Amino acid sequence: MNPRDSHPVSLPIDLTIQILARLPTKSLLRFRSVCKLWREVLSQKQFVDLHFALSSRTRGVAIESPDHAASTPDLVCVDPILGVSAFSLDFLDDRVKIRASCNGLLCCSSVRSRGVYYVCNPMTREFRVLPRTRERPFTRSEPEYEATLVGLGFDPATWRIHVAIAGFHRSFGRWPRGGDRRLVCKVFDAATGAWTRFAASMCDEFTCMNRNQSVYAGCSMNWLTHCCRYVSVLDLENMLWGKITLPDEVLATQQGTRFYLLELEGSVSVVQMSRFWMSTWVLKDRAKEEWALVDRVNLRCIDGYAASVFPISQTKDVVFMATQKKILMHDRNSRVWKEVYGVEGNFTYPLWFSAFAFGSTLFPCRQVRRARRSFFLLAHKSAGRRESHLRSSYKKRGVSWLPTSYFLLHLHVLIVFLFLALEKFYSLFFSC
Repeated sequence: MNPRDSHPVSLPIDLTIQILARLPTKSLLRFRSVCKLWREVLSQKQFVDLHFALSSRTRGVAIESPDHAASTPDLVCVDPILGVSAFSLDFLDDRVKIRASCNGLLCCSSVRSRGVYYVCNPMTREFRVLPRTRERPFTRSEPEYEATLVGLGFDPATWRIHVAIAGFHRSFGRWPRGGDRRLVCKVFDAATGAWTRFAASMCDEFTCMNRNQSVYAGCSMNWLTHCCRYVSVLDLENMLWGKITLPDEVLATQQGTRFYLLELEGSVSVVQMSRFWMSTWVLKDRAKEEWALVDRVNLRCIDGYAASVFPISQTKDVVFMATQKKILMHDRNSRVWKEVYGVEGNFTYPLWFSAFAFGSTLFPCRQVRRARRSFFLLAHKSAGRRESHLRSSYKKRGVSWLPTSYFLLHLHVLIVFLFLALEKFYSLFFSC
């Protein structure tokens, strides 16, 4: 074929979508400015779900900097394919502490303002400020400010966000003990935009290790208790607490072993670690409490870290482990260990306290701003239709239409911005 007779050929849109869905999140955010078609495609729910389905197999780790002197924490993302990249939560304009992670979203609590929580996507830099958890000053008869449990749930199918915080109720002047302990829980549902408060009797203990490892699966949040005999489950639909007993093989070999709760392919997983072996169990049937052993790894290759290594994140292909100063990755297919991240200098804060399972996604979490944007576009389209009508009407009468039409257009824009300012003032006034 003669090159001079050739014409540029564009790829079919279906093939373009399949190619874009396999690209990293940062690249897709830049590609939104290529053209209007790509921006529209990359914002559709079908594409976001497709990108998540293809990228969920490459989950990594997000590490929060322990430098509390900084105004916002610097974050390091360790990806099994893309490697190490840095990002920040400076768009929150607040000093925050990461409390939970789920499907690419982070739940952060404000250090400066008590009772203020954020749900954000650090890749798209979108965030949502949750209503304050309390409307009155803190007293001794209420749960302590630093909640014992904090969990984040995000359903990829419905894009529904849940945040759960819980703390033990204590009477005036004394700490709760034994059977007198009441766990006061508050659950935020993005569908209603409000917190639901309820209490339950619970004698469980949660250490600093396992209370931060919450797993969202099947519209429920799960935590591993200190006794490591069962998983404590919060049913978000019925607002009820329950228990799931660990497998008999695990209960029979608890002496000298450690247990951690992780997520694996959307299911609850328990990792049992001894001096030389790491066994991974997955909950197959919640109602029957049936567990299945899916992997068993020899730890002799990392004998120097086996006693203190902490599993952070896992997929069916890799598992990420945190030590005092390093992040290790184990390939379950090739059985090869690799150091993927390390901290230098006089670093004494263990990485397992500041590492969370994380995978970059395009999921939105700022529904309020989308509503504002759609309202502005609706008003702009309404002004455009009014301008077109006035143009034809004035043209028939031979009168200039430009001054009046532009005045009406600017009036519509002024009304929209006035509405947004009033809404912002209303939210700030009632949040205080």
